[in-house]
Amino acid sequence: SLTGAGAVLNTFGAGPGDTLVVLGAGAVGLTAVMAATAVGAPTVAVDRHPERLAAAERFGAVPLPAASPDLPERIRRLTDGGARYALDTTASPLLINQALHALRPTGTLGLVARLQGPLTLEPGTLDRGRSVRHICEGDAVPALLIPRLIGLWRAGRFPFERLIRTYPLSDINEAERDCDAGRTVKPVLLPDRASR
Repeated sequence: SLTGAGAVLNTFGAGPGDTLVVLGAGAVGLTAVMAATAVGAPTVAVDRHPERLAAAERFGAVPLPAASPDLPERIRRLTDGGARYALDTTASPLLINQALHALRPTGTLGLVARLQGPLTLEPGTLDRGRSVRHICEGDAVPALLIPRLIGLWRAGRFPFERLIRTYPLSDINEAERDCDAGRTVKPVLLPDRASR
């Protein structure tokens, strides 16, 4: 996903030692985790699905359930006082506010999902120089980012193919159920052989 990897590599310009929290471990969030791991940025991944948290851990993130009590405090402890960057892929006002509380002073929260309603920020979330910005497609220039990601993939540092699970087109409902349940990250539908 250009959005997740681009947010980390382009928008944030994350590098070694920069701490990141990723909210939502779907395709966008997991490619952000991969990109952060590839550049040496310690990452915490937050999600409600155990399977997706397990995937985030395999890709180098510390997993944290979204329902964890005192989520901002736990993230601050895991990121040595607060994350430098946070990437929200959920559009959840609750998680967005928690991410802002988990940032260190002057930290940045990037939003990539479309909000479905109003976003009310809690008092104190933008104190101490914290900022929020919307990120469109990872601020990516595909002709530059795709070759970089392919280079990381060839070096074994961006295993995006591990996110993909194929389904025959006739199993479209199963693919949707598996995706909704967190069992599949990136379902890809293939034409049934009989329809070829």
